[in-house]
Amino acid sequence: MAKRTVSIYDIAKLAGVSTATVSNVLNEKGSYSQKTRDLVLRIAREQGYVANFAAKSLRESSTKTVALLTPDVSNDFFSTLVLKVEGLLRAAGYSSYICNTGNDDEREDEYVRGLVSKQVDGIVYIGGTTRSPIRAAADLPVVHIDHTGATGMKREVYVGNDMPQLSYDMTATLFAHGCKRVALASVSASLYRTEEHDQASGYYRYLSEHGVRMDKNLVLEGPHRQTSLVEAAQLVGECLDAGYGFDGVVALGDRVALGVVNALKERGVAVGTDVRVIGMDDSIYSRISSPAISTVRRNTGQLAEKGVGALLALLAGKEPAQTHVVVPHEVIERATTLGE
Repeated sequence: MAKRTVSIYDIAKLAGVSTATVSNVLNEKGSYSQKTRDLVLRIAREQGYVANFAAKSLRESSTKTVALLTPDVSNDFFSTLVLKVEGLLRAAGYSSYICNTGNDDEREDEYVRGLVSKQVDGIVYIGGTTRSPIRAAADLPVVHIDHTGATGMKREVYVGNDMPQLSYDMTATLFAHGCKRVALASVSASLYRTEEHDQASGYYRYLSEHGVRMDKNLVLEGPHRQTSLVEAAQLVGECLDAGYGFDGVVALGDRVALGVVNALKERGVAVGTDVRVIGMDDSIYSRISSPAISTVRRNTGQLAEKGVGALLALLAGKEPAQTHVVVPHEVIERATTLGE
């Protein structure tokens, strides 16, 4: 015989208090003594009480759940953001569904439809892009953190870095160290390319503004059919084998930068002096590399805080102060540009 579900009436009887008092304690509402609170919570734990979440959601028109969608949870930058956002939402009383979309439109749409059917209160996109509007969630509040694309939402806020300026600063760093021929290495940067979020545009702008001829043979972009490390190393090898030399590399991502460094080292190139390399994200890959990789710190803490703050405001029915929030970045130089 199935065990009977414990109700607040059972807890009230055992605690010797009213059901209203039990409800107030469990929902952290109303007034009651600390002694009563401790007693009710202890009995609830001992009896294995589980709240009727569906009924509560109907009463309050809220499930206290939020969907977090990211293209690649194995990506250190994205996973760090997911962890920070989930923690901030949990502190605010929200549980999270974490979904890995793999940059697949169909999978993303399927996830969103399923999450809407579960009545999530809002959605946070972390990284990647959405290439077509998702009508199923058009009425939900949505926050995009380092995410681009047309979602078709009525209430949404974008939080991220100034990506064109970020790649401009990366390029400027290498030329400031005397580089003359700087390559651009990326893995599917085209996936994330929009007018406001183009990861590569700052590289092109720097060359144009400083009268440096852009050599298309130094634009090393892969389709991301392999891991970033492997594909970046392959791109560098092919470029060198074809006789196109360079003395600097702007790598759009630390995993890309690590692949570049590994390929150069295998060919006996002195990284940090003969060829200078800078990556992006200030991830663990930039720190464990030998030599340590110069990078751009994108302030994941601020990205998460601004994103969650915007979502909570939207959930409270407030109009956002800004629909596009820009978080500052910082170039962090290490051995691959300093030659230490």
